[in-house]
Amino acid sequence: MAGRLEGKVAFITGAARGQGRSHAIRLAQEGADIIALDICRQIESNPYPLATPEDVADTERAVKQLGRRIVAEIHQQVVTQVASRHSNS
Repeated sequence: MAGRLEGKVAFITGAARGQGRSHAIRLAQEGADIIALDICRQIESNPYPLATPEDVADTERAVKQLGRRIVAEIHQQVVTQVASRHSNS
């Protein structure tokens, strides 16, 4: 389906579920290909369960069903680097 974002690529963090997943799907509906990242691990200060690798796979399937390309990755390196920088502050 051609749309307003045909030929564009959207980079989405937190893409495994919630707002990230909904953004990935909506942008794909408009014609964008997707780069989807999520950490898929629990964070001590967060009171509810976070995304799982299965959630990332669900997002990937949903985007592919729309005929768009997607690179979906579980990435912790960026989060670890940011946390490390702020822990020394």
